[in-house]
Amino acid sequence: MIFVHGFIHGDPHPGNILVSPGGGKNGFSLVLLDHGNCKTLDEGFRRDFCRLWEALILLDSKKIQELGKQFGVGKYAKFFPVIFTGRTSESKSRLGKGMSVQERQKLKQELKLLKLEDVTTFMGSLPPDFLTVLRTDGLIRSIILKLGAPQRPRLLAYAKSAVYGLGYNPVSEPDFVDKSIISRSLMLMSYLRLRLVLELVELFQGMKKVKHTIYTLYGRIIKGITKNVKVSSVTGIVL
Repeated sequence: MIFVHGFIHGDPHPGNILVSPGGGKNGFSLVLLDHGNCKTLDEGFRRDFCRLWEALILLDSKKIQELGKQFGVGKYAKFFPVIFTGRTSESKSRLGKGMSVQERQKLKQELKLLKLEDVTTFMGSLPPDFLTVLRTDGLIRSIILKLGAPQRPRLLAYAKSAVYGLGYNPVSEPDFVDKSIISRSLMLMSYLRLRLVLELVELFQGMKKVKHTIYTLYGRIIKGITKNVKVSSVTGIVL
């Protein structure tokens, strides 16, 4: 709804929405118990939010900063990856795996430098639509956490919807059916491209970690051998 149709349910908690088994192509259907706080998003915001999620998934720092200016938060845009995906823009962790100990420590140091004025400025600069989406996303993350479900499928679902949202044209045309088929094909190709780039980046990062581990292990082995040789030499001289 959010990424493609620009429609948001601001209170997606269990009291308002029920997941019912059966029905739908995925084997379940969503039942709306109470409308709660529903809102139609501005079309320009919807498209920018789609672009933001595409940049968040790929950790495109430059694009995130550009969109931060669009949303009016400027330098504070660097915290978007942490807020939405649980990792920093410099993170080496796989999508959905959070941050490493070192990344957490670095983030804590950055947050310590922030003042109440910075937080107030950040929240006050965000468009009303962004605050509504932020609330909904927080509720969804909380529910997923309580259910013990992994974060990666949710993030990839967001990415897919964001890519589809960028290719979606809300204005119907005479040859809508033909253009819809072409549009869906292009959206699918865009999503597959995004997934390919993501997998390659994560594979490269994984290879770097393996390489670092091998070098560390190799260094320890050489250090151990050298130490043993020195001990043996000293023992031989003493004897």
